[in-house]
Amino acid sequence: MAEKSRRTGYLLLTFVVLTWGANHGIVKSAFEDFPPLLFSAIRFSLSGLLVLTVTHLLERSISLRKEDFWKVFRIGLLGIGAYQLLWSVGLNLTTASNSALILSSTPLWGAIYLHLVEKEPVSVRHYLYLLLSLLGVALIVLRPGSRVQLSPQSLKGDLLMVVSSIFAAVFLSIWSRPLLKKYSPLRLMGYCMLFGSLVLWLAVPVSGVSVSLTQVGPRSWWALAYAVLLAGIVGHVSYYGGIERLGVTPSMVYLYLIPVWALLFNHLWMGERILIQQIFGGLLILIGVHGALRRRSP
Repeated sequence: MAEKSRRTGYLLLTFVVLTWGANHGIVKSAFEDFPPLLFSAIRFSLSGLLVLTVTHLLERSISLRKEDFWKVFRIGLLGIGAYQLLWSVGLNLTTASNSALILSSTPLWGAIYLHLVEKEPVSVRHYLYLLLSLLGVALIVLRPGSRVQLSPQSLKGDLLMVVSSIFAAVFLSIWSRPLLKKYSPLRLMGYCMLFGSLVLWLAVPVSGVSVSLTQVGPRSWWALAYAVLLAGIVGHVSYYGGIERLGVTPSMVYLYLIPVWALLFNHLWMGERILIQQIFGGLLILIGVHGALRRRSP
């Protein structure tokens, strides 16, 4: 792989870390005005339409080959729509700390799938570095007052979170790899967002939560704009750009840096205190990511 392409790939993944790491802190306040499913449905519909509009302007086409349409449809349906739905329902049935820890296992699930299903070699050392990064995430998330529980009450939510993390690893990341050889990250992600939003729109009436858009405050609209333009468009398209240039495994491993940036962002944005254990957790993540991204022999 050309060095320039690798540098571009890591630059794109840095955009992912910056936009996704700040996303939770910014949009959290919007859930006071928006039900989470409605927020996600609006977000991915607008993001998908805008991405495909830009794609048409740049590429003069947004067509998909007939044999690829249903493949892209499944990725959007499962990797974005079903993932967001499982995450939203699961979060209501478990604790925020449980959710954060389980979702951080996404790169690990991706490595297991590639190893067992795709038959790609994954070394023991690579697994150890992934686990080291996961331990670092635990130290960041489990600050005093955080609530992690293993109980029958949280079991359903925890299982839904596990399934959602697997969906993100397999459908959104790994299944997209062959299609990125045919289509640009813009075109592929634009369709995936639109197809994924269909699941969310179908789930909105079932959720039974209504909202008056006239009562939505300016801060929530700004949060939606951020989620659409930066976390949605820049973040998701950059993620596919990273996969296109670096491959699935390095791109997923790089996502471990999101909690590190989220910690720093929440400190700067909301004044959250950074603890010694969280600094140590961040160092473990950096060591784990660096080790996992090193060129290695199986």
